[in-house]
Amino acid sequence: MAKLKCVVVTPEKTEIDREVDSLVLPLYDGAMGVLPGRAPLIGRLGFGQLELTDSSSTETYFVDGGFAQVENNVVSILTGRAMPVSDIVYADAEKELAAALQLPANTEEQRQVRDASALRARGQMRISRK
Repeated sequence: MAKLKCVVVTPEKTEIDREVDSLVLPLYDGAMGVLPGRAPLIGRLGFGQLELTDSSSTETYFVDGGFAQVENNVVSILTGRAMPVSDIVYADAEKELAAALQLPANTEEQRQVRDASALRARGQMRISRK
């Protein structure tokens, strides 16, 4: 059976570079599964859960927005941060949400920063409950 190569890159390093049977991307407007042979696509990532599945296990990661490209059975993900879901603590994410909601929102730029911070924290809270 064909495999997908998944490469996840953050500003600091390549976080993941491995072959999987399938994966689920957290696109900005909902999750999307990817199997080998998928037509090419470029998508905007939301703050959410990336699932990597092979024949023996499923690994889950939180990705911090970004972009994904699927082409020739290679899924390239560019994100600000990728971390194992097991590293997320609900209480910490809850504190991050409270702090985000206290950020000033007097200008459009401040609103964008506040909203992105709140979306990130809510994504982590949602994932850590599973």
